[in-house]
Amino acid sequence: MDTSTHITMGFGLAGLAYLDPTVASSSELTYAVMLGTVIGSNAPDFDYGIKIFKGNGMYTEHHRGVSHSFPAILIWSMLISFLIFLFLNTVAFLPLLFWTSLAVILHVTFDLFNAYGTQAGYPFTKKWLSTNFLPLFDPFIFIVHIICFILWLSNYPPGIVFLFGYLSIFIYLVIRYLFSIHVKRSIMNENIKATYTIIPTLSLFKWDFVIETDQYYKTGRINKRKITWKHYFNKHNPNCPYILASLKDRNVKHFLANSKHVHALYVLRPEGYEVRWIDLRFRHNHHYPYTAIVILDKQLQITASYTGWIYQSKNSHKKLIPSQESGVQVERG
Repeated sequence: MDTSTHITMGFGLAGLAYLDPTVASSSELTYAVMLGTVIGSNAPDFDYGIKIFKGNGMYTEHHRGVSHSFPAILIWSMLISFLIFLFLNTVAFLPLLFWTSLAVILHVTFDLFNAYGTQAGYPFTKKWLSTNFLPLFDPFIFIVHIICFILWLSNYPPGIVFLFGYLSIFIYLVIRYLFSIHVKRSIMNENIKATYTIIPTLSLFKWDFVIETDQYYKTGRINKRKITWKHYFNKHNPNCPYILASLKDRNVKHFLANSKHVHALYVLRPEGYEVRWIDLRFRHNHHYPYTAIVILDKQLQITASYTGWIYQSKNSHKKLIPSQESGVQVERG
């Protein structure tokens, strides 16, 4: 989920904690729990420090990695609780630890629900795990929290308010998950021998998807029962010298470490070549913003590179005219 949702969930869990008589009867413990849930609800994303100290490429590879793993959940929960207890040592520690741990666990759990995923299974597996049924920002979840905050400020009991709020969110998650199963079955009927990934959008009825075979990728959108195809990509030639040269770049290595359905294309430039690696799971109109870019001179030496999210205007993709070897065709949906 996005940062704003994690923050609101942190305060929401602090409201839910009023169901605990130990918390509700102590103003100091209430304050401590609120600190624990808000910090705990954001702690796994403290891996942003990687970007500050190691650069954007390293951050691209490791964001939502070990910081979201099972051992990290234990470490974040204990560390945050002990630090708070260090300054508020008269409060009951176990309730503080419980609610802080719940906040950390829910952060990782909700991140598993969207297409980017996490390495929550580390160290047992280094695979990126995702269930792909919740968008990065979900307006329903955010609005439910806002309504609950308003009721809390209107002197309704926060524990009861957020209990019903989170029950409604739970029901919503079940509905979204069932919709995702239906979408998967619809796509499987179209391509039995292909692998595929669905990508949730803000709408419950609209889902993007990527289909991959040994020869090509296809991207599209399913709206209720109607499938609209967006793009078709012949798979790039893995022996293309420009693409092979770009693989030596560290930013490309970072990008490929946690990407899926990756396609490479190159563009001729006056001074050499531009190679783009794009993750086809993330489409914005006709553009794929999650990318790694490498600039090569005519001797195939790397002169510049970047990896991350690059959003462009609606028709900016027309500026990139790939050669036939990159094998891309654009279909208007």
